[in-house]
Amino acid sequence: MKHIVIVFLVVIACSSSLFGQEFLQKGDLSQVKASQFSEQELRQINQELEANQMSFQEAQLVAEGKGMPKAEIAKLKARLESLPKQSESEELKGENEKAYEKRQDSLKTYEGYEESDALTKDLDSLDKKNRVFGSELFTTKNLSFEPNQNQTTPANYILGPKDQLEIVLSGEQQFTFSGRVSTNGKLIIPNVGVVFVSGLQFEAAVSRIKLEMQKIFSSLRTGDSRLSVTVSNYRSIFVTIIGAKQPGNYKVSSMSTVFNALHIAGGPNALGSYRAIELIRDNEVIRTIDLYDFLTKGDQSDNLALQDNDIIRIPTFKGRIDLKGEFKNPGIYEILPGEDLDQIINYASGFTEDAYLNRILVRQKTDNELRIEDLNSKNYKNYLPLAGDEVIVAGILNRYENRVQIKGAVYRPGDYSLKEEEVLKVSDLIEKADGVKENVFLPKASLIRQKEDLTTEYIDIDLQAVLSGQESSDIQLQREDILVVFYDETLLESFTNTIEGEVREPGIYPYSEDKTLYDLLLEAGYFTEKASQKVIVYRRIISDDYIPADQEKLINFQLEIDPQNPERAASFMLMPQDHVIVRKIISYEVPSMVTLEGEVLYPGQYALIKENEKLTDFIKRSGGFTDLAFLKSVRILRNDKIIPIDWSEIEKSKGAADIFTLEPGDTVQVPKRSQTVVVEGNVMLETEVIYKKNRSLRYYLKNAGGVDDRGMKRKTFIVYPNGSAANTKSFLGIKSYPKVQPGSRIVVPAKPEREGLDVTQIIGLASTLASLAAIIFGITR
Repeated sequence: MKHIVIVFLVVIACSSSLFGQEFLQKGDLSQVKASQFSEQELRQINQELEANQMSFQEAQLVAEGKGMPKAEIAKLKARLESLPKQSESEELKGENEKAYEKRQDSLKTYEGYEESDALTKDLDSLDKKNRVFGSELFTTKNLSFEPNQNQTTPANYILGPKDQLEIVLSGEQQFTFSGRVSTNGKLIIPNVGVVFVSGLQFEAAVSRIKLEMQKIFSSLRTGDSRLSVTVSNYRSIFVTIIGAKQPGNYKVSSMSTVFNALHIAGGPNALGSYRAIELIRDNEVIRTIDLYDFLTKGDQSDNLALQDNDIIRIPTFKGRIDLKGEFKNPGIYEILPGEDLDQIINYASGFTEDAYLNRILVRQKTDNELRIEDLNSKNYKNYLPLAGDEVIVAGILNRYENRVQIKGAVYRPGDYSLKEEEVLKVSDLIEKADGVKENVFLPKASLIRQKEDLTTEYIDIDLQAVLSGQESSDIQLQREDILVVFYDETLLESFTNTIEGEVREPGIYPYSEDKTLYDLLLEAGYFTEKASQKVIVYRRIISDDYIPADQEKLINFQLEIDPQNPERAASFMLMPQDHVIVRKIISYEVPSMVTLEGEVLYPGQYALIKENEKLTDFIKRSGGFTDLAFLKSVRILRNDKIIPIDWSEIEKSKGAADIFTLEPGDTVQVPKRSQTVVVEGNVMLETEVIYKKNRSLRYYLKNAGGVDDRGMKRKTFIVYPNGSAANTKSFLGIKSYPKVQPGSRIVVPAKPEREGLDVTQIIGLASTLASLAAIIFGITR
């Protein structure tokens, strides 16, 4: 029984390890179904392809070599292409859900646990982590503050052991020397002697070197020679960073600065200060650094150069406040003693244009409970915020203090101002809108008004009475009133004409008396180059009498309109609701194109001039192949699928074997001649081997170190440059390897992996073994 348990555990471990392997690294894919993958697993496959810089076509060849059916590969491709893109908000949502699940698991054992409270706390903590002002300074990869090692050495740079100096004397006397400063601070210059430079600023060190060299090189004293001293290789120094996300001792370049070291260490930790960072040298704080000066002003005066054994200490922040709502940069801001709210708001770049400044809400935390403070635009500048304050600025209301609106059948609908103490009536507003249109509905208009209790009432207006000057019907307007002037629907329909087909701007155009077909054609941008002379006008029949036998409801006019002679169109009078169609030329076709790429004399796009054009026709039109063309790799790309071409047969038959007809959108690819063969898959070393004529496949496998333990040599196949493939064959135990061509890819697939037993099989096996053991025990008893 003990052995059965061990077998069970081993099988479970193997199963989980197999499940964890990457998709393309599995040996046997013959049983894989595209439908079995979850959305998360499909995303992992995409990530695997990107990590290996592999296209799906290349992955398809590998999958086919490992036994995956082509139908399942096609289904998998369709599922990968249909995956919805994951936006940043969805990724953040995923992080929030993970934080919630983790928090939920850890608190399930507590009695009285409330899910909503835990979720709120976790999301708040995640939100705060991302909202601390200044944190982006250390999460942006492109902003590392790395020192420029190629810049001119600053005059105040302190030299030290292991700095390498380049000394060049040019002019009447010439001398070059490159050397490092020794551990005891000496620079030993041939023929000059020892010069102590460690601990000196670079400018002072250059002066000392020059002074010593003048003793040997007289032309340096007279000015007939010039001296150049540069630091060609800077030494490394050690700094200690405390209170960072990744505290510790760091080895950095001696040209590094405080900001560079902070970035390396990930910036302040969750409780670290951004405004009181200490630079400690020789047990003394030589500078207190406020990162807000750099973040808000671009001031780098605190970005001091580091020296060996410097300590950067990030203390815990003393106070933070949370700015929410209509700030230009809402977030969590650190405060210093004595700072007023106005200074903090300046760090947030002030308020947005939509901020309501007559009430700024401050939510404070006292010793026992919360407290609210109301501020406004006049007194918030004098408020000294306390640690933990939440400052909330709401937006202005989405309403107007002096607006009235008019909509519908007027010439200028829209918003209009209602000035203070102004008496504005319905007739006045219509006059401001340039009056009503011809197809207005006169019996009635509607006034929509919001009452004091915020409910809406609809007031009927006798528009005809208002326009005729009746004072009793002319109502005075109030703020936020909406006047709706209706169209007369029967008139509205009769005041349009429609045109479609081969005109530049088809659509619906207003009708007017004496309007001709030529006028409508001009309004629609006139004929396109595809337009024929056939123009049809459909006209409805309007009759008050019902005639059962008359089934026709439309009249159509078949017109011949010459675009160069529009007299016929100018003499045709339109009627309301006429529908005009300009027909297309029957023989007009947009050219269909084929693309030629690679080693042809004139690559580019070529039009299909006639039906059933062959590949050889296009090769001739492109000027033929170049001297570098690899004719065995000619292929056609159609709908993302590769179609291999055997050009040698076409050449032998002088074109007679060319039965391949090109289609619109095809791409003919003629690669450059290759002199190598790629060996990949389950070999000891994936490599590229120089092609040698008449060498067998085994020669290239040998150059790749041979097949590894997982490789299945008898299933080795070759992918030729034109996209075709050939595999190894075996007859009576004799293997026949495919011929290798330059530019080929030799792929050695993996041996099929043995699938582990599932739970049902394990239970069955255990039951069988137990029964067998019972029988043996009964026999031997």
